[in-house]
Amino acid sequence: MQPQNKQRDMPLRDTVYCAVMTALLIAVQVALGFAAGVELVTVLLLVFCYTFGVKNGVVVATAFSLLRCLIWGFYPTVIVLYLVYFNLFAILFGWIGTRKKIADWVAPVLLFLLLVMLGYFGATGLKVSILMRKKITVMLWILFGIVCAMELLYAFLLVRGAKRELASLTAIAALCTVCFTLLDDIITPLMLGYSAEQAVIYFYNGFFAMIPHTVCTVVTVSALFLPLRKIFEKAAKKA
Repeated sequence: MQPQNKQRDMPLRDTVYCAVMTALLIAVQVALGFAAGVELVTVLLLVFCYTFGVKNGVVVATAFSLLRCLIWGFYPTVIVLYLVYFNLFAILFGWIGTRKKIADWVAPVLLFLLLVMLGYFGATGLKVSILMRKKITVMLWILFGIVCAMELLYAFLLVRGAKRELASLTAIAALCTVCFTLLDDIITPLMLGYSAEQAVIYFYNGFFAMIPHTVCTVVTVSALFLPLRKIFEKAAKKA
């Protein structure tokens, strides 16, 4: 095949890969919709963006965010949240995929910042009702424990020089999952016109969804990233 023909075929191949990936993300979300806190969209999109780059990742993120509305309905707050979050997610991991060593120092820095944030909440207290304060405090301690465990695991792998890439990407993906909830806590109150008190209640209620999603992200990325990357890299090489 001539070089010109190869160049012509690349946009078509990219389109096919993006279409298949978008369909896969929607199918996975539908299949696991009954299981609260369990999802595979994060790890699948992460590996795709990491392998196929920012441009293809953004195309898939945008298509997925819009086409899923055909199944779950067109809710403006959800559409904006998905478009903003997943496009930023695609840009981040697509960029890291071209500069793999970046993740080695980004992960521990972000984990440290999250620990500082959690420590601040623990030290200053929570301005909510007594009943909710107990529940939120438990959620914060669980999240704090998860982050501490990830820091220790990352340090262990860093010292041994084994699977640093996997540990870094898992940590960053977990932090992105936390940011998804925090972004929702900003977008939804603003778009729906919540009062300050309603926004605070919505913010703290988000912690109950954040914990299982974060745990799921840690488990799925750490377990599936390496095998999925091999599959996606083979597909990219065949192209």
